[in-house]
Amino acid sequence: MYIYGSECTLTLIRDNQPTSIPYSMETIREEREEVPLDPLVGYILPIVTIPVGTDGIKVLGCAVTRVCNTSREPLAKLLKDGHSTPFTLHLNRIVEQRIYNNVRLIGWEVRADRDEAAYIRLDIEGREATDWDYTTKNLPWEQNETLHFYDGDITLNGQPSDNIYRFALTRLYGDAISTILQIHYPLKVDDTLNNARELDEITITLGGRLRFTLTRAILLTFDARTDNADEILLFRRFRIDGECVIEVCNDKGEWGSPV
Repeated sequence: MYIYGSECTLTLIRDNQPTSIPYSMETIREEREEVPLDPLVGYILPIVTIPVGTDGIKVLGCAVTRVCNTSREPLAKLLKDGHSTPFTLHLNRIVEQRIYNNVRLIGWEVRADRDEAAYIRLDIEGREATDWDYTTKNLPWEQNETLHFYDGDITLNGQPSDNIYRFALTRLYGDAISTILQIHYPLKVDDTLNNARELDEITITLGGRLRFTLTRAILLTFDARTDNADEILLFRRFRIDGECVIEVCNDKGEWGSPV
């Protein structure tokens, strides 16, 4: 893939299985993290600091990827347990080639505009970063179909909606797991969302290959804006108090948990 004029690649490695993923950008950075030693007797201030963690490096940032048929299952599995099971990223920026070992997800977002490709943002954190060596293989992404978001791909209590033009599903990991769904749509008579304060089930299906099932969606915020007299744009943010189930569909048309 060409990113800002450079041929860059990003490879996800889990269980020794590499997967090249198409991505639009990455903002992974490395920060030195140090702590001061206790001051010596007779000194008020510490006189030296020492690195924390592996080589004193803290890895933070994110990568944004589209979802394609060859990466959908590894990405689905990563969204499911990447916060608890570490993984590796090989990043080739051409002028810089880095390996991030034992990183974990601290959050993720799945988003899309209607009739456009779906994107996943992976928010990562870790403490191990090294340069490539002679054994590291570059794995360019081979062009193939990516998943898009269309009318009817979101169902609300079992009813497909043809009025949603943008969504963003966000999950954050911390002391507790927080899941938020934001939906954008124009005001329309008899739309299911008009008076929705709580929804029992919401499903998001992308390309008939990747599905998110959300239960017990509670309205958090509601906003309406208009730039002209013809259309009022609204968005609703729901907190997901129930399950966030992630499934993939195999070539036989069977849905199941990613493995």
